[in-house]
Amino acid sequence: MRGYLKSLFRNAPAPVVEWAQIAYHFLPARWRYGRSFTNAVRLLSESEHWAERDFIAYQERLLEPLLKHCYENVPYYRSVFQERGISPRDIQGISDLDKLPYLTKETVRKKQKGLLAENISFLDMEEAHTSGSSGTPLTFYMDRNTRPVDRALALRKLLWLGYKPGDRIAFFKGMPLANPAKFIRYFPGARELRISFHNSDDKRLNDMLDAMQYYRPDFIDAWPSCLYILAQWIAKTGRSIAPPRYILTASENLYPHIREKIEKTFHAPVIDWYGQEESVAIAMQCSQAKGYHIQPEMGVFELIPTDKPGLSEIVGTCLHNIAMPFLRYRTGDLAVKGDVQSCPCGRKHPLLEKVMGREADFVLTPERNLVSPLILDFAFIQLDEIREAQIIQEDIKTLRVRVVPWETLSESTRATLLREIRERLESPTMNIILDETDDIPRTEGGKRPFIISKLRTEDYL
Repeated sequence: MRGYLKSLFRNAPAPVVEWAQIAYHFLPARWRYGRSFTNAVRLLSESEHWAERDFIAYQERLLEPLLKHCYENVPYYRSVFQERGISPRDIQGISDLDKLPYLTKETVRKKQKGLLAENISFLDMEEAHTSGSSGTPLTFYMDRNTRPVDRALALRKLLWLGYKPGDRIAFFKGMPLANPAKFIRYFPGARELRISFHNSDDKRLNDMLDAMQYYRPDFIDAWPSCLYILAQWIAKTGRSIAPPRYILTASENLYPHIREKIEKTFHAPVIDWYGQEESVAIAMQCSQAKGYHIQPEMGVFELIPTDKPGLSEIVGTCLHNIAMPFLRYRTGDLAVKGDVQSCPCGRKHPLLEKVMGREADFVLTPERNLVSPLILDFAFIQLDEIREAQIIQEDIKTLRVRVVPWETLSESTRATLLREIRERLESPTMNIILDETDDIPRTEGGKRPFIISKLRTEDYL
């Protein structure tokens, strides 16, 4: 239903879309997302404490018809099978997936029509886009079963934290609302407060806090960069709000100093979620926050080696999108498998220790050393004059640091920041340029990457 309604109101005036959204959120979730959502919720209830063998059996049960569908109905995959001299019967299980090549974003762009299933009508597809935070946004298609499974997993995330129907949730994102003239909207049917950080100024930050004080959300679901700014504003103005039970973060990297600032200011634990618009690989923290529980119900989650010691790239195969199947899709996101074998919560989902961000988030020094964003992040701890910051690697020898101050940037803060960055780079020859600016533009998807690299690291390593 969601895809149909979106297409119906795509070109309607903003106020019409706004009120249509309010009416839409009065509908129960099972009506909004349909039978696929209801079935996914039932599945997630049954799989809550499955053992590893149960997850594998479930994935292989869905993988067999998916591969047959790809061979018979998706031109790109038909040619891949034929070029490799194999058929779907040659892939007997998850361990045989390596007989297929990786799917990259560049291939999706070049072969988009060839990736569409010929037996699925466009009326049964929903257009989707990535945010473009690492480059050009990617356009792809989902069938009407994919998004409901993703929404069911989002509900699981809340249920793991004790959510009950009737609890209020506040959502903070960098995207404008349906009516760009407004930046705060409450949906009484879903008991959701939506707040946009698009073009936020001091007055808007105060209005956001007023709304938070009025609605007193039980949970906050936010992009980390948005909530970090609000946390700084709370500290700067001395205001406060009633603590939520949990703060959920997603869509951007959650850096240590950002997590620490948010938890200290809002007096609530931060629980992180990893996923992507393509819905090929999802992992999330539970209330223990000891690692990330991989969600095998969405797809097959692989970790492949990289040239960065201890880091693996996340590769995913979505089991629920037959309109434009993504098999062994390279996300470009890096993770640490680590030694985490079990979680105190008792769930048997496979675990990741950390999600590190994208390959493009790393800085490469003239000495050919890769520096993690998690290391550079610590350079900004306790520099309260800074509202937002971004690091841009212009070339192998030049690093540009863009800083948005709350008011002015003192010489002592400038000197401290430059010293801290240089110490963490461990590169005496790197040229560091500090630019003070009024704003850091967000991507088309509303996000603000912490690091932007204009290098192709493979050209240097």
